[in-house]
Amino acid sequence: MNKVLIITIATISVFLFSCSKGKKNPPKLNQEEFTKMLIDIHIADGTMSAQNIYRAGKNYRPSYYYNSIYEKYNLQPAEFDSCVAYYAENTANFTKIYDKVIDSLNRLETKYRIDIKNAKLEQDTVNLWKRKKHWIVPKQGKPTFSFRIPIKERGIYTVSADIRIFQKDQTENPTMEAYFWKKDTTKGLQKVHFDPIKIEKDSLFKTYSIQLEYPDTTYTHLVGNLFKWDNDLKIFTQEYEIKNIKIFNPEMKPDTTEIEREIKRHIDREEFIPDLR
Repeated sequence: MNKVLIITIATISVFLFSCSKGKKNPPKLNQEEFTKMLIDIHIADGTMSAQNIYRAGKNYRPSYYYNSIYEKYNLQPAEFDSCVAYYAENTANFTKIYDKVIDSLNRLETKYRIDIKNAKLEQDTVNLWKRKKHWIVPKQGKPTFSFRIPIKERGIYTVSADIRIFQKDQTENPTMEAYFWKKDTTKGLQKVHFDPIKIEKDSLFKTYSIQLEYPDTTYTHLVGNLFKWDNDLKIFTQEYEIKNIKIFNPEMKPDTTEIEREIKRHIDREEFIPDLR
């Protein structure tokens, strides 16, 4: 956050100098609105700095960033200057305002780093579901979503998908189910079941997820069905959609140390550029 602090000090100095000679009228923005606007301004400063816009020559157009902020708060540049001058009269209070600004920027940067890390880790996690990950029924036929996957790694296995069932669908008791499976020479077939999840018929996408820890390495397969039903008739209307299908074990991935190094390289390269919206 050193870069942001430097920009902060420079910005305050410019504004205070330009406003010190004028009459201190009541501000158009209250203190909370003024604080939020300062946060947006410093995010814009950081964005331009990170993207090397300051060195873009004739392509340098900071007004593109700042004008959008003025429009957001329905403010003219001169009115913003007046706000700065008004709140800067009380040094102690102005310091508290900037404490909030810096705290908010630190929180945004932390969230950005966490999001980047999670995205990298998710991208690096092995998805055991190898078929298509987005299905629309009946547009794409009447597929089955059963699976039988050889496994041996310890850890917690997760079966997950985003599913919505439309009102005209006639599927009876739709559920997501899975179990660990092995064939014992003396006891025959053995299973350890996940707790099944009922899939709701409300036309809304919801994430359905079931998890269970691998009992022991004698179990050879993960078996289940993303969309199981109890209909007796073979012909009935189905109208639903499944996407973002994932079957994974977080332990099944390349070396996490390399992931951390890649995350650091990404952050160092991209800098801190959160979404202004």
